[in-house]
Amino acid sequence: MHPIKFAFALSLSALAVCAQATPLTARVGTQQAASDTLSHYVDTLKKHTFQNIKYPRRALERNWEGEVQLSITIDANGQVQGLEVLEESRYSNLNREALRSVERANPYPPIPAELGISSYKFTVPITFRLSQ
Repeated sequence: MHPIKFAFALSLSALAVCAQATPLTARVGTQQAASDTLSHYVDTLKKHTFQNIKYPRRALERNWEGEVQLSITIDANGQVQGLEVLEESRYSNLNREALRSVERANPYPPIPAELGISSYKFTVPITFRLSQ
């Protein structure tokens, strides 16, 4: 009697593993698509920010360079909901311009619906470099 129960339990376990294999594969494909969408969206957000950067005149005249790290939170429509300076440059002109670039970039492109999120927080390094 015990061998029958064991064989029955084994076949149920095998059935359960087979039944779960298809949805797991489908989820992996969906996760990859969402990951690709998110990666493309983050690139779009950064490019949108970079298009709105202006090198401050005083910084140009004095050959000032630096980098400012910003954290930006946007809502589903692309409106800026939060802005935080994570790392400043040593020049206040460059720091102010980094913040202004986000103001000019607002609103950002809306969050793609397929991501299924209502807000998104991303980090942007804004680098001020003079070409030599």
